Amino acid sequence: MAKSATFQTKNNTSVVIGTEVTMGTATLAAGTTLEMPVTDFSFSEIKKHSLSVAPQRVGSGSLTQSDDMVKWQRHDRMFDVSITFHATAQAIDRLCLALFGDGTTPNALLGSMPAATTYKDGGASIVPVTLHFEDGAHAGSGTDMIFKSCMCTNFTLSGDIASNGGVVMGTATFVTGYLPTEAALTFSGGAHTLLTAQTTMFNMHDLTATTITPSGASAEDLVLYNFELSIARTVTRIGFDTSGNAFKPHGYVVGGYEVTGSLTAKRDAESLTAITVADNVEPTFALDLDTGVFQITAPTAKLDTSSISFDDDGFKQVIPFRCVYTGATSSTIVSIATTA
Repeated sequence: MAKSATFQTKNNTSVVIGTEVTMGTATLAAGTTLEMPVTDFSFSEIKKHSLSVAPQRVGSGSLTQSDDMVKWQRHDRMFDVSITFHATAQAIDRLCLALFGDGTTPNALLGSMPAATTYKDGGASIVPVTLHFEDGAHAGSGTDMIFKSCMCTNFTLSGDIASNGGVVMGTATFVTGYLPTEAALTFSGGAHTLLTAQTTMFNMHDLTATTITPSGASAEDLVLYNFELSIARTVTRIGFDTSGNAFKPHGYVVGGYEVTGSLTAKRDAESLTAITVADNVEPTFALDLDTGVFQITAPTAKLDTSSISFDDDGFKQVIPFRCVYTGATSSTIVSIATTA
């Protein structure tokens, strides 16, 4: 065969998140979708071949491997997808919905979440999503890569006043146990939110409140250089169906959430008070980052080994933290409010 002239490029690829109705069935052309403001992405190759190898035999004349000793391990394969994007209101809302089931501002992760810990093939659910990469297939233009029933495992927001024009960036990772497909698909007839509708971005230069309030004390106003907030969980596939050699999963089970982050602020009297606690008191504070449009709040954050960054433009206070809930499980762990 002659060499192919087809190719794919990131600049020619739009990334769309589609809402599913039934797990195991990709979002239809007339479904509900959001075109993500993606700046970078990666995904597993559709032909993912992971080999499982038997141990070597001992003895003279047997230190080799036969084809019976090396097999393609398909029963537990998971395909990975990662996207990096501008933190628009719609993008944040959609990722919160995919990760913990609340996609309406204030997008609060509660102590009682998630509402479901298992997801079954063929079951009705809007939590798994379809990730659609336009023109991302091997054939290039006109053929798309489609990853169905993806589960979000991590959503991170990070902002740096000295980078990216101050725009806060989001990173999300997904996994799916279903075999990706390559097909031509044009979304029409449904609810499709395009990039042109996403005009509001979270920006560090717009922050009007950057406070830590230690438990039982007053708020300390930080000179904030950067922050990071990460919400993560595990997703494990259950079982495998060999029909059609697709080895699709029977379902997924999800693990618990871990909410961690860090702040980097000017090292001064305010930052010192923010991290100062008596030895007989838990190192707890409330976090508030607010632009007047976007707002991250964590009512109960635990300080975790603060440190110093000895930068040429002045020492910085690095404040790592872990978010938890207090009292009833209906209490908020973290919320990410948006206004579209």
